[in-house]
Amino acid sequence: YSVMYNYTNGLEDFAETFEQRFKEEILLKDRWELFFQMLDDQGSWWDNIVNNVPVLIKNADNWRKVIVTEKIKKLLALLSNPPNTEQNYQEHRAKIDNWVGAGKKLLFVAHSQGNLFVNEAYRYATINQKISSDSVKVIHIAPASPMTNGPHILVDQDLVIKGLRLAGTVPSVTHLIPQYKFGGNNAGRDVMGHSLIKTYLNPAFGMYSTIKDDITQALNSLEAAKHKGKSEFLTVTMSAISDSQKKVYLYVREPTGYLVFSDSTHTSRKGDFGELEGGANSQRYVIGCDKTNVALGDYKVVILGWNDNNDVNKFEPNVTLQISSDADGVLLTKSFLLKNYDAGNKFNIFMNSNGRKYSMNVDEL
Repeated sequence: YSVMYNYTNGLEDFAETFEQRFKEEILLKDRWELFFQMLDDQGSWWDNIVNNVPVLIKNADNWRKVIVTEKIKKLLALLSNPPNTEQNYQEHRAKIDNWVGAGKKLLFVAHSQGNLFVNEAYRYATINQKISSDSVKVIHIAPASPMTNGPHILVDQDLVIKGLRLAGTVPSVTHLIPQYKFGGNNAGRDVMGHSLIKTYLNPAFGMYSTIKDDITQALNSLEAAKHKGKSEFLTVTMSAISDSQKKVYLYVREPTGYLVFSDSTHTSRKGDFGELEGGANSQRYVIGCDKTNVALGDYKVVILGWNDNNDVNKFEPNVTLQISSDADGVLLTKSFLLKNYDAGNKFNIFMNSNGRKYSMNVDEL
């Protein structure tokens, strides 16, 4: 499996405010994790805090309400104005390109805000990559998005999604769980009823088996994507957002010195060990799984930009590079702005073997 992150503001501001508010209290000084224990009314330090810092327990419920409100506010903002997180989308697309190229079956599991991103991932896989929906399945957990592309799981006591319902449409409730009781036995669930691990994947509740069954059913029904690629031992994927005149290309120099590339002026797609696929702004260098045709040593990767109208000053495409192997998964994902004719974005992949297993280390030069 692979994790597809989205970079959003979490609870850092609250934790900082918490520290400032209670910095005078010796028990709380530099103990950031106590903030989160307080929110869930649990933790080995909780009794100490209640007994020695009564002001904290008195304010705990207020903190919870503020955080629920803030989470709802941020999700509403995302729903009304989709996030301009192009870096997220590019990284996700690079992974999808790799998987589709290798003929993988794709199962996306999204939680909360991740549902806003999974819908874009599903659209990209089925439309841009032109693979059948039989090869891509989605499971939505605590969906913040009104649109779903597969089964969803939502509890009635999810205060965050419940708050979204007051401001618009969200999917229907699928499971009922007991209301949270402060100081009572809550079977380990979180106070907001929104946590993936503490609530939705909690074996004490029915959502756990439902999610497991949905995943099992999806895996059993998925079909491998039809593709023109090959089984991949090493994959270097470059994708860029640019216009028709500003183009980005991937260059890989193999350990033998052979340069694999295909740009506006020349082409040398097939190297001694790997092969280049794709065109400008979207290229993949692939070494197949025939390890008898793999050289140990350095594979040097360079990203170069070209501008057909020679307007050097206005060339800054956003580029995402992803390097992965069949054994170790994603080794590097990096997004950056590329200047025109910039040879400064260089990476090195060192391939080694102990006689039984191959290993790869990636460094940015």
